[in-house]
Amino acid sequence: MTERLYLIDSEQFICTATVTACVPCDKGYAVELDRSVFFPEKGGQPCDKGSLGTATVTDCQEVNDQIVHYCDKQLKVGKVVEVVIDQQRRMDIMRQHTGEHLISFFAWDTFKAFNVGFHCAMDYATLDLDKPLSKDDVERLENLTNDYALRNVPVTAAIFDSEDELRDIKLRKHTEGLTAPIRVVTIEGADVCTCCAPHVRHTGEIGLIKIVGAIAYKGGMRLTFLCGGRALRYLQGLQNELEELALMYSTSFELLPAAIRKQGEELSRSNKELKQATARLDEHLADKLRHEAAVVRGIQLIVTDVGNVEARRLRPLAQGTLEGKSLSVIFAPWGEQVNYIAACKGVDMDMNECIKAVNAALNGKGGGRGDMAQGSAKLTCDLSDTIEQLRHYFERLLG
Repeated sequence: MTERLYLIDSEQFICTATVTACVPCDKGYAVELDRSVFFPEKGGQPCDKGSLGTATVTDCQEVNDQIVHYCDKQLKVGKVVEVVIDQQRRMDIMRQHTGEHLISFFAWDTFKAFNVGFHCAMDYATLDLDKPLSKDDVERLENLTNDYALRNVPVTAAIFDSEDELRDIKLRKHTEGLTAPIRVVTIEGADVCTCCAPHVRHTGEIGLIKIVGAIAYKGGMRLTFLCGGRALRYLQGLQNELEELALMYSTSFELLPAAIRKQGEELSRSNKELKQATARLDEHLADKLRHEAAVVRGIQLIVTDVGNVEARRLRPLAQGTLEGKSLSVIFAPWGEQVNYIAACKGVDMDMNECIKAVNAALNGKGGGRGDMAQGSAKLTCDLSDTIEQLRHYFERLLG
């Protein structure tokens, strides 16, 4: 079995080791050592990456209690190699994991919310709690965690030979059925938890802890958080985006929220005024269409192109043209497509059948039922010719 050096010293990044096995596999070569500083992927935490001599380690897994290093080169069994892990990657992951322990402790100690899941990716980390917290609770949790991290208290790990030795230790989380050696990670004065992963030596090494997401999840809550450099880069990105917005609004960073609210209020008023003006315009347009309509056997018939009119305006426009016995088929080109609607009043016709004829003429899609149906098609032909053909079709249909 590989001697796991990270269990004793999480900040040992280099060692020498003897190759005890090396076999070809789909990931290159599976290499085993007599000792290693590599942490394998487990417990929701990514593995270490690095090198064994001249070979690059692309993955590291635990297989049958053995640490297997997946390398891009073959190594000779019995050879002594220098084992080096990516220090920056290890420190980044340790900051997230130790930060998670602190968040979990204060969630448990302050809100009686228990950690029921943890996942650390290379750009974010998540923590699942068994109960939801309010927005104020999450902010308080973040403050408590950061305040304690700043105390820079020691983070230590101890190995126990049996569960009996843990009886007098108050653990936040005790995974049942553990076999020796059992490792307990302690944040002085706060969290005590069984854990096999590497952690920083002092809480100050975690850096800033920022909870960037809190959503309902499986009856509880999922927190997304960032620690150290990840949190710093996140806040730098936010600041850059906010400064760009402030420049766009010709205001200061501090006055940006007020400027956005003011613009929102102005936009709301403008939208209301535009909606009212559009409704008046559509009333005039509908009146014009009624006056220009043909009459076929006492039925008002409108088959026309009304120009660039948004699809959402077609229904009230079509309804406004219906007077007495009437049938209206209205087309409105918009960008690269044409939207259309068929509506009737006092006429024994199914508009879904009418829209099928329009779909066939324009290779479009749409439908409806009863007295109204809508559709749309890509503009691939001369619309005026098609409308003229459809006008004759509906005249014959009514005649």
